[in-house]
Amino acid sequence: MRPGGDRLVALAGLLAARDLPYSIVKIGGARHAIVRVGEGRPRLALVAHYDRVGGGPGALDNSCACIQLADFAARLRSAGRGAASEPSPRASVLVAFTDAEEAPGSGEASTQGSFALARSLRAAAPPGEAMAALVLDVTGRGGRLLLSKAPAELLERNGLSTSEAASGNRALLALARKAAAAAGIAPPIEAALPWSDDLGLTLGGLPALALSLLPEEEAAILAAGGRPPLWDILHTEADAPELAEDSAFALVASFLDALALELVSRPDTY
Repeated sequence: MRPGGDRLVALAGLLAARDLPYSIVKIGGARHAIVRVGEGRPRLALVAHYDRVGGGPGALDNSCACIQLADFAARLRSAGRGAASEPSPRASVLVAFTDAEEAPGSGEASTQGSFALARSLRAAAPPGEAMAALVLDVTGRGGRLLLSKAPAELLERNGLSTSEAASGNRALLALARKAAAAAGIAPPIEAALPWSDDLGLTLGGLPALALSLLPEEEAAILAAGGRPPLWDILHTEADAPELAEDSAFALVASFLDALALELVSRPDTY
């Protein structure tokens, strides 16, 4: 998070420290770090962008989510290291740390790194087995889970409410609700959140759903149609590490662990 720091190099070190094998995938001008965990071809991708705007710290947007997903991938990988005769069941997921999420701020949405990544994932998938993506962004502070309605509304506006992407988005929403309930988390607030990688993924043809957090009082402002003050801190020098909360990390860990259990119990979901 230091000024001028190479965030991909830092991310690679973070993954190596957790004994997570990874690949760097270059598509166009974007470089994505990809981790695969579990057996079989993953049907679900968990996504967090590692790039930031300008030289600000980018703590909440989006370093915290990257750390949370790296920790989750390490836990999931360890879950499969039981006795050789009785390996522990674990979900099969792809964890993608994406580049160029912030690109649409100065160009077209198709310049977002996740747009070309989505097309690549679709091209590699067997017929009828398209991957879906759950995107984490601004998940380092707050105790109220948010799920974005923006992709569903975009598809509906364009007459695609019965498309594969829309159907997948609804399935993702149901999966996230189940995981939250299983983790003992209050029902998520569903609202049209500012776009994250769910924009490029949706335009690239993949079902996508963005997940975020807010403090309870700011979530109430959002639910009433207002703009949470926390969002005005993003993309500024004030988006610093001291904003992160241990309680937010614990909440996200509980949610992700419950999500993994849902995938194990319902392997046909994704």
